[in-house]
Amino acid sequence: MRHLFCLMVAGLGLALTTSAHAAPKLSGSAPYQFGAGNATVSLGCDAITNSSAENATGTIQVQLWALKQKYVSGRISGHVIAGFKLEGLAGGRRYNGIKKTLNASMPANRGSYFLCLTVSEFRSGGYVITDFRNYTNAVTLGPLKTFTLLGPWSWQTNPEGGTISMKVKKISHTRASNTGSLKLSVWATTKPGFSNKAGGTYFELGSVVKKALAAGYTYTDVENTAKYKRPPSGTYYLWLVLLEFNGKEYVTMATLGSEKPYTFK
Repeated sequence: MRHLFCLMVAGLGLALTTSAHAAPKLSGSAPYQFGAGNATVSLGCDAITNSSAENATGTIQVQLWALKQKYVSGRISGHVIAGFKLEGLAGGRRYNGIKKTLNASMPANRGSYFLCLTVSEFRSGGYVITDFRNYTNAVTLGPLKTFTLLGPWSWQTNPEGGTISMKVKKISHTRASNTGSLKLSVWATTKPGFSNKAGGTYFELGSVVKKALAAGYTYTDVENTAKYKRPPSGTYYLWLVLLEFNGKEYVTMATLGSEKPYTFK
């Protein structure tokens, strides 16, 4: 009986050792912030700690999720906006001041979503969520805009020279391949708002055609000069308009408007 009791204790000790897991945990604040047009997202946390003083973790995965309901536990179902991996932590170790700026993937359907930051550890068979943070307020997310005009922007006419100059900080796109050729133009409208119309209360003051952009490329610190067409005297809202050639015609893809109307005399 004495020998049997010793075997039972030894067996119990082995089971505890093999089933015990280190578990990476979030520590401190875990903010996130979307970049212009939701094309990027910055995420991170004050620290990720190994809750075990003895055992190392597997590879760590950090992910920001868009969910229809706040996450509670178990299997997670939603859309991964962005994520990154870190090497596993030795017992009692931690990562401090983690911050990453990543390309963001948006849900296919525009709607209201709850965001959740998860930390997972790779164990036998796959990644297991070991900690998470739900963010309080829902946010509206949807497919990324194909093109983004990033201001500030400005325009300046030279009536004697018959030209108009246009400047904008950045033109970017999210296509996985080359864009069509682009057209950058300045328009004047009698009402606040712009649509893909011409004539009537819409007057094009000048435009330039720019080469297509390859995947992952942008135009920065853009400055172009075009032939100037003066609108009739009156007060107008001014617009910088980006158009893309689709094989048949140029189609409006992005706009930036003026804060105040301008009077042409």
